Amino acid sequence: MKSKIAEPGQSELQGSSAYLASRSMQRDRSLRRSIVKNASVNLVRLGGSGIVALLLPPFLVRTLPRDTYSAWALLLQLTLYVGLLDFGIQTAVARFVAHADELNDPEQRDGIASTAVLLLASAAALGCCFVAVLAWQLPHVFAAMPVDLQRGARIALLLMGGSFALGLPFSVVHAVFIGLQRNEVPAAIVIANRFAMAAFTMGVVFSHWGLAAMGGAVALANVISYGGSYFAWRAWASHINLRISLASKRYAKEIASYSAALAIWFAGMLMVSGLDLSIVGVFDYTATAYYAVAATLTNFVAQAQGAIFAALLPVSAVLNARGDAQKLGALLVSSTRYGMLILLAMAVPLILGVNLILRVWVGPSYAEHSSLIMQVLVVANVVRLSALPYATLLLGTGQQRKVIMSPLAEGVTNLLASVLGAYFLGAIGVAIGTLIGSFVGVGLHLFHNMPRTSAIAVDRSALVRQGLFRPLVCAAPLALLLLSNVMKPYTSLSAASFFLGLAIVSTGFLFWNFGLISSERRKLGDVFRIS
Repeated sequence: MKSKIAEPGQSELQGSSAYLASRSMQRDRSLRRSIVKNASVNLVRLGGSGIVALLLPPFLVRTLPRDTYSAWALLLQLTLYVGLLDFGIQTAVARFVAHADELNDPEQRDGIASTAVLLLASAAALGCCFVAVLAWQLPHVFAAMPVDLQRGARIALLLMGGSFALGLPFSVVHAVFIGLQRNEVPAAIVIANRFAMAAFTMGVVFSHWGLAAMGGAVALANVISYGGSYFAWRAWASHINLRISLASKRYAKEIASYSAALAIWFAGMLMVSGLDLSIVGVFDYTATAYYAVAATLTNFVAQAQGAIFAALLPVSAVLNARGDAQKLGALLVSSTRYGMLILLAMAVPLILGVNLILRVWVGPSYAEHSSLIMQVLVVANVVRLSALPYATLLLGTGQQRKVIMSPLAEGVTNLLASVLGAYFLGAIGVAIGTLIGSFVGVGLHLFHNMPRTSAIAVDRSALVRQGLFRPLVCAAPLALLLLSNVMKPYTSLSAASFFLGLAIVSTGFLFWNFGLISSERRKLGDVFRIS
């Protein structure tokens, strides 16, 4: 009798377990779809922005004098410093919105977003003051800038920098959509902004109105995009309340707690890639245009990788809310492997075909002076971006405060090596400084940070073997192609063609059979079948 009574209970328990397992599988599939969808949207955004980034410089370098283009490139980098006054708040909002949505907590979600708007409005005022001081001191910072360009450069800096500062509060809207895993909305706004910016700038250059008007063109495009952000929020996210009355000290403390370490990360990033062109401008102004061209293509690699792996942030926040450290560790290993494969697929052609690419893109003069700089920068970015999936998961799990030493160490190493390199070697020395810093950053992630971040359960030896070693083996045949280029003066065309064919066939074979394990080959097929 007891047996008969127990059997239905056991059956119910088994049914309940099966239901929970089914629910877990459904949620995992949903997360995978979210990653794929948001990464794809981010790539579309990058593609739209990339078209502008790749088409505008060839026009400018062929239309503007080299000194004018150098000044313009410096102004663009200087205005990007305003974005650092975000202090990581935009990333914090995206993370908290995703986390609060998973826990069904609209009060925290709206409070965090509203408080962020208020904080970033204060940062915008600070940004305007910073831009004003920078414009005032511009001729003293870049003493080699021609006198006839200084007035226009100052006005352009004020217009562009002020417009970027004005956009800080509007970045909350973008963060909200990212947290809701609706990346397509901010992507559309960014693409429209880049095309408008390019069109307005080209119109000004055609009219020969000078640097000041070019700065006004960028500012106008930015202001239009802020209007787009407001209307997007009203149309598709108005259920998220953005009101000053919802802001509070409690939420400000939460944001500050999350963003404090992130601000240190951004300071490290500033020393890694935000000051390089300025250092060249101070020590080797004549090479500024050449370095800017090399950095543009190199930054495209970094932006592509960032666009793909930004999709991991809300997903990792969801897994962290569930307390699933094992799945986070598995996600880290697989995303690192995919990341390295993508990096190598982008980087190797740039390294091998650098001279041809630059000749076609910006002409033989720039190709002659920029090729070596670009090769060094590409290698440096491959090294440092190999750790991007781990850094993104740290942000999603809120553990960035545990690892503040590595971005600072990389940044300080990069800055010191770049300044010394610029002093002794010129522009190429700055690129070498970036390469040195990248090895420091990755080494600290592996040996110092990972043991300290327990929310991500990962076997470091498995991460190195599966995430880094497999993709590098796949790229080994392309080293033969590099060798054939080095030996080109001593080899025939047929021998060079043989090396090319061998490298391509071997790389494809290794990519499919060694770079991807069997389960990943099946998953990759599933990805492309997702509707």
